Amino acid sequence: MQLPRLQPVQYIEIKKPRWKQRVVGIASYRVGTHNQINIIAKDKTGKLYYPNDYYMSGEDIKKYDKQTLGSGVVLHLVPISDLEILERI
Repeated sequence: MQLPRLQPVQYIEIKKPRWKQRVVGIASYRVGTHNQINIIAKDKTGKLYYPNDYYMSGEDIKKYDKQTLGSGVVLHLVPISDLEILERI
C-alpha cells in the first residue's frame, strides 16, 4: 500500500502477536482511518520477525472478528497475512 509521506496515520505497535492463530489483536479505541502497524517481536538474536511497516484501513480492521477482554477492551483479531506492507511516497 502506498500512502503520501505527509498523510497522517494512527501508529499501532504490537509487542506480541498471537503466534498459534497468526493474528494481531488491535484494540478498537486505537483504530484510525489510516493505520500503520508495527510488530516489534524479536527472535533470540534480536532480529525482528516482521521488519516491515504494515498498513490496514480502519474500515477493514473493523470487519474482523472481535474479542472482548475482561477489562472491557474490544480487540479486532487481524490475520498477519492480511496486512499490507506500507510504503510512504
